[in-house]
Amino acid sequence: MTYEKEEIELDGEKITIKKGALKKQLKVGTDYTFKIRELKKIQKVDKGETFDFHDKSFKMTPLMKSRVNLAVTLMGKSKKKKDSEVAKN
Repeated sequence: MTYEKEEIELDGEKITIKKGALKKQLKVGTDYTFKIRELKKIQKVDKGETFDFHDKSFKMTPLMKSRVNLAVTLMGKSKKKKDSEVAKN
């Protein structure tokens, strides 16, 4: 499967990400929406350790760790953006 690449700006720096890569790695559907709470729980797992996610067992790899960290960062940024827009109105 070839991933669709998307360029985003994070703290003034443009980075390219593969859309849906974390979803595929965690074996959830493309329509699945991650909750920040469950991603933060996964984020605490050390590299090389195994963890369960939706009744499936996974091993934390360096690539998965970086994808989870990026997802948590982006979800936090979007929440802050929404909160600032509400405060302006």
